[in-house]
Amino acid sequence: MSRIAVVGAGFGALTAVRKLRAGDRSLQIDVIAPQPEFVYYPGTIWIPTGLRRPEDLVVPLHNFFRRMRVTWLQAEATGLRDGGRTLETSAGDLTNDGLIIASGGRFLRKLPGIEHSITPCGGIEATVKIRDRLAAMDGGTIAFGPDGYLYLGLG
Repeated sequence: MSRIAVVGAGFGALTAVRKLRAGDRSLQIDVIAPQPEFVYYPGTIWIPTGLRRPEDLVVPLHNFFRRMRVTWLQAEATGLRDGGRTLETSAGDLTNDGLIIASGGRFLRKLPGIEHSITPCGGIEATVKIRDRLAAMDGGTIAFGPDGYLYLGLG
């Protein structure tokens, strides 16, 4: 029996799990993610306006994991060894016969110049910060970029 490790719990990871399970009922599938939940990131744009609440966008994955016969490991991926056959995680090492890294834009924040921004791509926590900053403003400029980002100015 082959063992596949899937890093992440978003669209890419869950699609991979469904395709893997449909292709081979005998696979051992391990999902490595900090929480057993799917966050609907496209909906986070509505948190700053109050049209959605953070809890509206979080879907627990326990039932999905059970139906797909997936083992969930509460951890973060921290590195690779042995040509990718050993996944290093915050909960220990996990060996695998195949590895899918579907962790999303986790490294977007490392781009130069973006370190002081708050973007909806940062997820629920970031959009709650945007909502709170908007509520605290008593003047200034708000601009929405063509990329969907919100730019706040205090001038």
